[in-house]
Amino acid sequence: MTRLPLAAFVVLALLAVRTARGQGCSEPHYRWSEKVDSTFASKPPTTVAVSDILTWSPRALTAQDRCAARAGRELNLYSVTAFVRRIRLHEQDGDWHIEITEEETSPVPTSCIVVEIPSPAYGSPYGAARGHLAALVDTLQLSPAGDLAMPVLVSFTGAAFFDGYHQKRTNGGARASQHGRCNSSVRALWELHPVYKVDTPPGP
Repeated sequence: MTRLPLAAFVVLALLAVRTARGQGCSEPHYRWSEKVDSTFASKPPTTVAVSDILTWSPRALTAQDRCAARAGRELNLYSVTAFVRRIRLHEQDGDWHIEITEEETSPVPTSCIVVEIPSPAYGSPYGAARGHLAALVDTLQLSPAGDLAMPVLVSFTGAAFFDGYHQKRTNGGARASQHGRCNSSVRALWELHPVYKVDTPPGP
């Protein structure tokens, strides 16, 4: 029997591991199990602002990391109060895609983040969250693009999530792409996803 050189054996072993991982990854959408995970819903949230989230260091994830598990900040629950600027109700994956900014007049492309509410089919908290948002924002009066005529202040509570699918790496570094209008930097790929709770903002 012909013996393989050690280097060739190592290469074949690594290819086998990668193939096995690829075969074991059956997510219907990017990091889908993490996007609809309701196990964090009962954790106490930390209050943050949109401007805080936009300073968080990005994870080293790209579209290749389809089945990456949660890690770091993604294991925590956060609450953010911000102005809803756009709601897209008919995304391919069934999520409600919501773009928010810290101030009512903040320029959207440079100051927004995304929060997303999965379909109620994945858990009762999502149905309740959608119902509360629809009670605060008239989702029947959105523009064709989903824009609100007047921004509405809303509180969202959900798990942090880094949407690395939209992180593009080039020789010049990393950039965000096609993440709604929130592409100011790779830090803008941080989301609250899934959102478990929607509330009227707390009083002064």
